[in-house]
Amino acid sequence: MAEHRKRSVQIWLPLLPAAVAVLLLALVVWLVERIIGQELERRAGQRVEQVAEAFADQISRALARRGAELELVAGMPALGMGLDVWQQHLGRLRHSSPAYVWIGATDLRGTVVAASDGLLLGSNIAQRPVFTEGLRGPWFGSLHAPVALVAPLQARSMRVPDELADIAMPYPDASGGTGGVLAAHLDAAFFDALRERTLGAPETQRGLQLELTDLEGKLLLGQRAPVSDALRSTLYNSAEGLPTVLEGENDGRVMLVRVGVKAFDAGLRSDWQVVAWQPLDQVLAPVRELELSILWTGGLTALILSVAGFWLSRRLARPYSELLDAVAERLDGESANAPGAVLRTITEQMRRLPRSGTGTRSELALAQLLHDASRLQAMLANLPAPVYLVDKDYRVLFWNRACERVFGWSAAEAEGRHVDEIFRDKDPDSRVRQDLRALMAVRNEPQTFQGHLVLRDGTEVWGDWWLSKVFGVDGEPLGILVQVRDLTAEHQGAERLREQGEVLAAVINAASDAVISVDMNGRINLFNPAAARIFGRSADEMLGQPLDALLPREHRGGHLGLMRHFGESSATTRPMGFGRVKGLRPDGTEIELEASISQVTVRGEKRLTAILRDVSERVRAEQALSRYQVELSELTQRLLHQEQVTTRELAQTLHDQLGQTLGAIRLSFDSVCNQLRDIALPQRAQDRLRVVNTQIDQAIVEVRQALVKLRPPLLEKAGLLAALDNEIRQRVPEADPVRLELTHDPDIAGQRWPEDVEYAAFMVAREAVANAIEHARGTQIRVRVSGDADRLRLDIGDNGVGLPPELAEGRPGHLGMVGMRERALAIGARLQARARREGGTVITLIWAARPDSGFGALDSVRDNLLPG
Repeated sequence: MAEHRKRSVQIWLPLLPAAVAVLLLALVVWLVERIIGQELERRAGQRVEQVAEAFADQISRALARRGAELELVAGMPALGMGLDVWQQHLGRLRHSSPAYVWIGATDLRGTVVAASDGLLLGSNIAQRPVFTEGLRGPWFGSLHAPVALVAPLQARSMRVPDELADIAMPYPDASGGTGGVLAAHLDAAFFDALRERTLGAPETQRGLQLELTDLEGKLLLGQRAPVSDALRSTLYNSAEGLPTVLEGENDGRVMLVRVGVKAFDAGLRSDWQVVAWQPLDQVLAPVRELELSILWTGGLTALILSVAGFWLSRRLARPYSELLDAVAERLDGESANAPGAVLRTITEQMRRLPRSGTGTRSELALAQLLHDASRLQAMLANLPAPVYLVDKDYRVLFWNRACERVFGWSAAEAEGRHVDEIFRDKDPDSRVRQDLRALMAVRNEPQTFQGHLVLRDGTEVWGDWWLSKVFGVDGEPLGILVQVRDLTAEHQGAERLREQGEVLAAVINAASDAVISVDMNGRINLFNPAAARIFGRSADEMLGQPLDALLPREHRGGHLGLMRHFGESSATTRPMGFGRVKGLRPDGTEIELEASISQVTVRGEKRLTAILRDVSERVRAEQALSRYQVELSELTQRLLHQEQVTTRELAQTLHDQLGQTLGAIRLSFDSVCNQLRDIALPQRAQDRLRVVNTQIDQAIVEVRQALVKLRPPLLEKAGLLAALDNEIRQRVPEADPVRLELTHDPDIAGQRWPEDVEYAAFMVAREAVANAIEHARGTQIRVRVSGDADRLRLDIGDNGVGLPPELAEGRPGHLGMVGMRERALAIGARLQARARREGGTVITLIWAARPDSGFGALDSVRDNLLPG
């Protein structure tokens, strides 16, 4: 029996270091799974949630922008704009964003009357949902295949999208009624590009994907998560924005988050849902790689320890024979399942061994085994999170490097110390840790607490402490393993936010503009000192009161509804009214205010904040300036009318009197010369007759030139086009080598405008052409006339040196621009002067019989005035 015991000890005793290595290896793998795995899974949940919210927010903003753009364009017919002008703006809007494929407007019968790029013009779409739904109100339709647009797009060699989404809304006509439907097709590729941009580079995704679905879970865009339909239904029945882990179809777990695309402006609603998902196998791949490397390293270490143990058992069998005999004798009286007794026996006999020199070969071998085991302990020391081990008296036994970095104590300083020497409570009266120690003494379950502690240098540390008992092979607790999640940066961020809030409050109180914040019921909860000064009411008086008290009575009715409509939109800020609103002081005085409104969400509750500036004095000054401009316009009109009358009378006098007199002189002189032809006059007399003849011709030419300037030829009889054509022809010799050209729309040949309009336009064209010939130093001058019976546009462009910005309004001593502006003002027209991007100058006169017709109001200066 003793021999059997001896052999058992010889076999199992060398395996003890290997067993210790395996236990440490299992502990390291468990800690890696517990600490790093849980942290990676938590971060993956945060990232999936953030990506889903970011994609949903980008879609909401994109749809809100498209809705606002279409709502703005839909109001153009009510302003009196013609279909040609409206269609130009539809085309410009279509080319402004890659989201648009087609924008068009129909009449009440569903016939397309205006469309971008002229596509589907004249087609009838009355049976399509985009017309029937859009006629009822603002409508958004989900993705569908293109139908009617395929052939027109292919005919224009334009890209045919795979799928489209529709936006439609009714538009008002000039009388205020419904004129038809404004519709737009959005390219699904635009939303797919948003999805790819949100995901980022493929090498950083680790399987992260985004999918766009409807409420029933039908896939619209993206890659579908590998989850069965039965499990997916739980995702759509759960709350939005919460990470959910489901079993995948390939025996793996998948983390998913669902976020709905929120409602946006223009009354549109969307049933789109964004689902972000990521396989947890790819999230935890670094943990698995780390565990595999630990297992390889630990397994190799255990194998080495086992082989070394057997080798040592043979090499050291003779020096330890007495030891093994003693152990075998002890084991005869003890259970074979008492490894603690074996270790105690070995320890006692090792102490009795003789020592020679600095150590025997057996001691050196044992030291080597212990060194190999310490390599596993080094792995614990390199974990990224703070981990330390304390005994039952809360004295530090183990202290890893993360603890050194976070708490500022080295392992040598910390080991053996009581934890109260390392940390002390921020609140001296706090008993949280004492109560937790009492609970750990009677319970074996892990415990957690969040602490606010102070280190020895005064540094404050916030953290989540996780405590778990460590038990020995006999089942008795050996100590407590503590894991810490450092929350210091998060708490410091909260402190910074509080400080920023104090600074923001100081800025608001010191602002010169009124800042007023209300809840969604219109009750005031912020009223800064500037608001008290502007409205003449104290903050104590206004807090909790309805905002209607600050508005004139006629503006109170729909005010609350407008506020709630803005609060339900996705817009964060926009002007109030048309940028100006009226306020009311306690004495009944109305004030003019420039105002903008923004919305934020504070603790789940929406707040609307208005920033208002008192511009009453400026408005009064602008009104006075407007009155002065009207009076100046009337005075200018009377002066120019007087100029026409005076010019006409002067021209009549020159023609009827001086012109007739010169004609009589010419006849008389020619008669005298005929009578003196046969008389031999002295040479001096003949030279004098020739000089007088030349002077008479010169006088007649000068009178004719004065008549041309005073009364433009053909203007009264044939109209503006004929007068300009004659003027251009007359100036061709004077302008050489500059080339002069007159062009006009073919359908206005023979068109006549009011007499004063034609006169003013002719004089502006004459002055502009003369200036271009004299100062532009170009090679070409082009005059273009366009319009119809109620509208006139005149463009004079050159390719010369251009017009400096400071000369666009005129300058002292150079009254050409001033005179042209006065003539335009006298007929109610608008004059523009600017430099062309390609070089040269353009002078544009725009006149409309109805000032609100919008002719040219949104047009830029023509870029095709000069070739190239």
